[in-house]
Amino acid sequence: MFELLVPNPVFSVHITAESGAVVTTDRGEVVRWSRVDQTQRYTVQHSTISDTVVDTTLHNDGSSLLLLDASHNVWVSDNTGLSQLNPSSALGGLSRRVSSMFWTAPETQLGDPIKIVSCNDVIFLVGSKGVQRIHGTAITWTTELKPLVSNSCNSLLIIDAVSDRGELKCLVQVDEMLFVVALSSQHTAVPCSVDTSIQLQTDGVGKVKLFLQPGTDVGILYSHSQCHILTLATGVTIPVEVDAGEVICAVLSAGDINLLTKQNGLVKLLVKDVKAAVSNLNISASDGDEYKTVEKKFLGAFKCFLEFNETQEQATLQAILGTEDTDIINKLLSDTGDYLISAAPAADPRWGGSDANLPVTLGLQIDERIRRLKGLLQFVVATGYYDNIVSQENNIAIRLMQFVEKCLVAKMLCSSNCALLRRAINEAAALFKSGESQISSEDIVFSNIKKIEVVYGALAEGQNTVLSSKTESEAVIQDLFSSVEVIQQTFDAVLSWRDQSHQLYNLALKSDTLTWCDTDEIRTMLTAQVHIALETVLNEVDEDGRYQVILVSASLVESVLKLYQGLIERLPPSDNRTANLQTEFERRRDTLIRPFVELKIHQIAFTLAEQFKHFTLLVQLCEETNDMAKLRSLSAAHVGFAEVAYNWYLAQGKESRLLTANVADPKQLSKFLTSQPHLKWIHQLGNKDYSTAGETLAKLGMEEKELLSRKKTLLSISKLSFLADGQEPDSENIRNINRQLETVTHQERMKPEVIENAGLLPDKMAPISCPDLIRLCVGDYNKSLEDIDVKKALDLLQCAAEDEDVSNEQFEKLRLEIWCAVIQRDDWWTRCHLVTPDQIEQTLFYRAVILAYNSGMLVAHFLPTVDQLLSQDSWTQHFSDERQMKQFEYILRSGYEQMSSMGLSLAR
Repeated sequence: MFELLVPNPVFSVHITAESGAVVTTDRGEVVRWSRVDQTQRYTVQHSTISDTVVDTTLHNDGSSLLLLDASHNVWVSDNTGLSQLNPSSALGGLSRRVSSMFWTAPETQLGDPIKIVSCNDVIFLVGSKGVQRIHGTAITWTTELKPLVSNSCNSLLIIDAVSDRGELKCLVQVDEMLFVVALSSQHTAVPCSVDTSIQLQTDGVGKVKLFLQPGTDVGILYSHSQCHILTLATGVTIPVEVDAGEVICAVLSAGDINLLTKQNGLVKLLVKDVKAAVSNLNISASDGDEYKTVEKKFLGAFKCFLEFNETQEQATLQAILGTEDTDIINKLLSDTGDYLISAAPAADPRWGGSDANLPVTLGLQIDERIRRLKGLLQFVVATGYYDNIVSQENNIAIRLMQFVEKCLVAKMLCSSNCALLRRAINEAAALFKSGESQISSEDIVFSNIKKIEVVYGALAEGQNTVLSSKTESEAVIQDLFSSVEVIQQTFDAVLSWRDQSHQLYNLALKSDTLTWCDTDEIRTMLTAQVHIALETVLNEVDEDGRYQVILVSASLVESVLKLYQGLIERLPPSDNRTANLQTEFERRRDTLIRPFVELKIHQIAFTLAEQFKHFTLLVQLCEETNDMAKLRSLSAAHVGFAEVAYNWYLAQGKESRLLTANVADPKQLSKFLTSQPHLKWIHQLGNKDYSTAGETLAKLGMEEKELLSRKKTLLSISKLSFLADGQEPDSENIRNINRQLETVTHQERMKPEVIENAGLLPDKMAPISCPDLIRLCVGDYNKSLEDIDVKKALDLLQCAAEDEDVSNEQFEKLRLEIWCAVIQRDDWWTRCHLVTPDQIEQTLFYRAVILAYNSGMLVAHFLPTVDQLLSQDSWTQHFSDERQMKQFEYILRSGYEQMSSMGLSLAR
């Protein structure tokens, strides 16, 4: 390392042949660092020329630096020091110091000094009006460029010059146009022909510079804000959008042209060693003159683009081709795509080829096709025509992309040595007719890449044959796995290309578009590969082999599920195929991923399940591995995951885990438990939300229809929750709970004979409503009705009166039902004669009234009037004629009067 300490702004920096450096400044200072004897030590020389530096260049293979100053003086800096150039001394001897002698070019002939260029052993001095050539010891000629460019131009100005393969290329401005003129280093000045002259509008360009890529016809014209790529061979220029701010200069880096910019450093423009891939293309034989004209322009533009395929075209394809006829352009693109994938190898003599510049081996031939097809797609996108071919019914864009995919498949297939695959290729070759006996099966198949999928069918048949034979030799198993692996590699390549080109695919793929990968046959074939690998191969290989089998299987699972996903995402939800395909996808997703769970390969199972949103399996995996942190991270990352987890816990009967696993934040759990009230109250109690928990429990208790014991528990905890919330015992919430609990208590205390007669099980009784409990207490199931039973029925009637769901009409009906049942249990009225007071006291009717009265009940509230009792239609069942009914009324009234005479205020 050495430090460059220069006081003034740097004009140029050059690295010398001996790993030193020469720096010049705007003020004419020259500082040279020279390495000493291959060590890390450097000597430093400081010199100064007498004028401002205009240009510098290396000479003698980098050992010397030539400087041109504003007065046309030429200076030489080498290890011996700094000196002016003496034309009488040989340039080959510039390494020796030239003292006291100098040479000055004729200013009047050259104009303002612009450039000094070293070309082999020749030096060119370039001025604004002419060029001077120095060779050996002689100044051999000076020329003006005006006659060479145009005899009628008004103004001519040399702007820049570069050395290119033994020639000097000058960038010349004539009026408002730019030209490139070649000057031979040997004898003469030769302008570029009209066909290959570079013409460029200069409005607003500013100071334009020329830079050529060594050894090619490729170069750029650039200023501080504009850049155009040019090819001298074709005369084509391509404007380039450089979003890099102010351009400092062009540099060569790793064989590529780069722009050095102030804001973004180096910006690469060209790809290294890109060949003109369509130089020998001839798409059509006879399609009319207009088609041929457009074709010629297309091939020229396409060739140019392939050479500079990292640039962005500004001109539209229609403008380049000079036609708006989309039918012609579409046909041209379609024909080009067909040609690029199907053309016979141009370098293979067996196919009649003779181009020695193109690859011979099969793999490289396929690589060449891939490069051409990708270039064609990029060209269409760069020229703004991609939307047009996407909108066409035949969807040329999809065809071109599928051609690339099939070439990628072919590349993988041709690189495999699998015996099963070789046999499959032989079988596939038989399907394609070929009149050439010298052509191998591989050549035949790979010359029909458009139909490459037929190899999969032949390969699957071969695999089935091996599986049917049940041969378990190591060689057979290895070859079987090799066939699985090559299929996996082909689809890895295809889907990787789709991922890289997803924007193009998204534009081109329509809901009704099916690619060659979207068939059920392909998905089934890929699924079969997974089964072969995991069920047949896995158990027959060693530990290292198992690892490889598992990786290949996981990649295949990813491929087949990606194909499902891509198709489902394209289909509209209303399409009948969408629901069926979604169901099939979910079924296969579980079938394909679950084996990794069973094999305890949890990491791969986790990865695949998360990638394809198999949330149920992810919850199971987290529980199986006890990885609650993973469970919570999944819930945070994926919308809907928490709900799937909650439902899984419910389905597995793990309600406690649902509440304690902390799958998501409490708000999400609360939202889910809205539809699960039997769990929601536990969560609410855990959050000390006692009031809400009490309301939830009260609702659950009131709605409980299956078990009386559960109803009592829910209501009891609800009451405790309200009390824990600080509510008073006489609050409305607690009063409602108490009424419900009172009904539960009455049901629990029913006589065993009633429970048995009603066919109920004491430990499994469902909650019974107040009206039904009343009927059980005084109805036919109670064979030995007593006054205490009537009192219970009246207590239940009181509960019903406080129930908002029981109307006044229902209340009156229940009260009459009770007393009608009581009256019918005594026979004093059936005899139709008066009863003495001492006999009345013995009746159930009387005892029930006295018990209710003594218990504090209001007689007027619980006992109906005589008229209300007589209004019941049920009495007509007991009295066949009106005379009997009159007698019953008489006895009933007399009974009310006798009880009234005993001190009871009865409404009659």
